[in-house]
Amino acid sequence: MTIDKPAMSICQSCAAVLRRPADFGTDESGKRSEKFCRHCYCDGRFVEPFVTRDEMVARVAMQLRLGGLHDCSAFRDVAAAISSLERWREHKSLDPQRQEVPTQRAPRLNMKPGAKGR
Repeated sequence: MTIDKPAMSICQSCAAVLRRPADFGTDESGKRSEKFCRHCYCDGRFVEPFVTRDEMVARVAMQLRLGGLHDCSAFRDVAAAISSLERWREHKSLDPQRQEVPTQRAPRLNMKPGAKGR
């Protein structure tokens, strides 16, 4: 007798495990996105559309460190996992040895703390 486990969903942008309905992002009609978490995808759009794969790797690695994981190999594992996700499969790297650059970068806001936006 075999027991089939339900397939575990992971965000196809940041590799977060999607366990509860509240973990999932939403499409433009407000329905649950089966591919992305609520931190990456909301109302049918990426929350940060210009983030690069390398920036996402760094963010996820930092979250793991903040969670207590300090293994150096974890960073390589994160990089490999992120690179295999749907959002990043064809995404260019900032790795200078690969001689690739992203096609778009996030605009930088030059605001000092306490300054009012325009």
